[in-house]
Amino acid sequence: TPMLSQTLLDPLQAKSVQFAYCHDRPLQCVATRYTLEACDPEGFTFIFASGISLCQDTWLPVIKQLFRLSSESFRVHSAWVVERPNHGEAALLNAAALKEHYSVQFPSLQYASAIHAFLTSDILSASERKNLVGAGHSGGGGSLIQAVQYGLRDGHAIPLKSLFLVEAPIVGPEVWPYLALMYDGVKRSNARRTSSWPSKQVAMKWFQTHTPWKSFSPDVLRIVEDTYFMPDPGRPGFITTKTTVEQETACFVDNGTQLLAGPFLRTILDQLPTHTIEGTLQDIWPPAVYDLIAVNRAEARDQLASIAFVNDVGHYLPVVKPHQVATRIFEMLRPPLVPSKL
Repeated sequence: TPMLSQTLLDPLQAKSVQFAYCHDRPLQCVATRYTLEACDPEGFTFIFASGISLCQDTWLPVIKQLFRLSSESFRVHSAWVVERPNHGEAALLNAAALKEHYSVQFPSLQYASAIHAFLTSDILSASERKNLVGAGHSGGGGSLIQAVQYGLRDGHAIPLKSLFLVEAPIVGPEVWPYLALMYDGVKRSNARRTSSWPSKQVAMKWFQTHTPWKSFSPDVLRIVEDTYFMPDPGRPGFITTKTTVEQETACFVDNGTQLLAGPFLRTILDQLPTHTIEGTLQDIWPPAVYDLIAVNRAEARDQLASIAFVNDVGHYLPVVKPHQVATRIFEMLRPPLVPSKL
């Protein structure tokens, strides 16, 4: 299947690793490491977790910008993205199991288990573990938090030096009634979604005219064009997405366990410096959910390392304004500039 072209990667290099994990039955997962040939082993290593429907390479514009911003005072070693196990290349490895066991629901805890397996494996080098920073978008943020929880349960220390939650609201079970109401609508609209096209050009025309993809940055859309598609097994001569619409729906229609991430995070905020980055547009959740997010943010304000808002963008912030996300991470991680004495 087509992978990311070197043209889109430049000047970075990428290497993917396949590993096994088990939440309720054994599945495969993929993690990809992005780095420069001359990387700085003393620098930060990032681990990124993606929101539903976004495959791992869509983090690349954020990652590239972090490398561009690297300097004496902000050094970057590498960036890893753990793929959601029913998305992209990982979905192809797990295709039979996904069809048989997870056609209706693929809980966020699956992704948490995969990230936990990655963090506790020997895939990361000793120098990468030294300055490890987590960043998660949307449900990926919750899965990253629950991976940390699994690690603590198994006797590991918190592996992250800090955590960035990008449009990954700190909420708990109180939002469940509102999410449950959204599920039927998501199921219905996804069931009607086009998922097979005669060519990449036609497919991209579709993506560029439909929400949320039409708001994505041109860099991200080029990555979608390069990496999202494969021949459609059911329609010779057509293409479809590696991540099926059925599996996107199975992720979104979760079982409530994903909402335990927020309450758990609040118990470790004193040990894990946590930064939130949100868009100002309220474009995905019902108004009542945004109200609860604001209440929780206010309650946790004194424990959070920082809170930032990016104007004129909503839930898909990291793929709409990737440079702003990278710049915010950079501003929070580089040492404060000490004014020189006159």
